[in-house]
Amino acid sequence: MMYNYCCRSVIVQILIIVAFSIFLSGCGKKAPPKPPRQEKPPVIDDLSYSLDGDNLKLTWTIPEVKRKVKSGLGGFYVFRSKKSVSESDCKNCPKIFKRVADISLEVMGNSGKNSIKYAETLEKGYRYIYKVVIYTKNGVTGKDSNMVDFTY
Repeated sequence: MMYNYCCRSVIVQILIIVAFSIFLSGCGKKAPPKPPRQEKPPVIDDLSYSLDGDNLKLTWTIPEVKRKVKSGLGGFYVFRSKKSVSESDCKNCPKIFKRVADISLEVMGNSGKNSIKYAETLEKGYRYIYKVVIYTKNGVTGKDSNMVDFTY
């Protein structure tokens, strides 16, 4: 009888130890999963513009990129801020940009050109500010390019 009681006691202790070790053997900090770190695409630093009547032409070059980022480049987003000249100028107010174009590198194909162009027709009486952001096929966006700012 005593032998039977000792065996049960040992078995219960072993089961308790196993249960606690399974419960406490987590993989660390519990948090939502994070995607693997991806390299950011480079910044465009040579955005320029030219005006021909009421036609605007933005031009920039594809920056030099590391091999694994270059194969994953998706294209460029063109953003515009358009504010009436008659509105008062607020130096500390944020500039509100709207995406006006998505220029895909896949659509452009492998023409071998490093220069990208974007054109649109302007309206008189506005202050325009443009910037370009490069993005990868995975949706990772780079930082804003230099801005071009002019009144037409």
